Amino acid sequence: MQTTPLFELDTVGYVQQGVSILCGISWSAQAGQHWALLGPNGSGKSTLLKIAAGYLWPTSGKVLRLGQELLDLYSLRLSTGWISADIVAQIPSTETALETVVSGKFAQFGLRRLQSTTPTSDDFERAAIELTRLECQGLAQRRFGVLSQGERQQVLIARTRMAGPSLLMLDEPCAGMDPAVRERFLAWLAKRLDDPKFPTVLMATHHIEEIVPGMRQALFMKQGRIHRAGATDEVVTAATMEEVYDLPVARIERCGGRNWPIWGEAS
Repeated sequence: MQTTPLFELDTVGYVQQGVSILCGISWSAQAGQHWALLGPNGSGKSTLLKIAAGYLWPTSGKVLRLGQELLDLYSLRLSTGWISADIVAQIPSTETALETVVSGKFAQFGLRRLQSTTPTSDDFERAAIELTRLECQGLAQRRFGVLSQGERQQVLIARTRMAGPSLLMLDEPCAGMDPAVRERFLAWLAKRLDDPKFPTVLMATHHIEEIVPGMRQALFMKQGRIHRAGATDEVVTAATMEEVYDLPVARIERCGGRNWPIWGEAS
């Protein structure tokens, strides 16, 4: 059994234009240990994910990958899938879902058939297999632009799997989804997390009800620091949410293995 963390942040800080975004962050994740990251806007969630994913270099502290100090961000990115609203916006609306998945092999936004990156029939076959593994094979020939937001996220997850990532970062994947689309996507994601071969998932969200049962670890950010982290059942409490969001929580209801906050009256 692997005991060395997939990644470890050791007293990491990040300063941008003189503003401290992260301060003294120490955090690690084991393989198969799915995390939810929560906190107000500006608390540092996305920056924390980007550093863990290799898209930003910390201004202080260090990043360890499988116990070794990370010196090359590119090597980290190759083993990390990153999905955010920015990624969705860069995918051409006219290409098929299958082409979008194939583009993941070449780290392209929009599949381009160039001399050095011409996809083969094997690439398309593998992309079809990835869609099938995620039970999305019915989307293969549909244009990316006509997919629902939930379906787009599913296709982008298949796209990241073309590079065989060990980590999958989801930055507010349900933002903008209507309730039905969100619930279908979360049910789909929950099923994926039951698969031991699925990458370790770190998901940033504003809503505790989006923490599906497979996400057994949770971390709350506040003002660039980790406010509380640990087992979801112990961390996601009314008291913690009141401390982080400065808003009363009347109670938390549990239904279908998920937590639903009932907010109190704002003062």
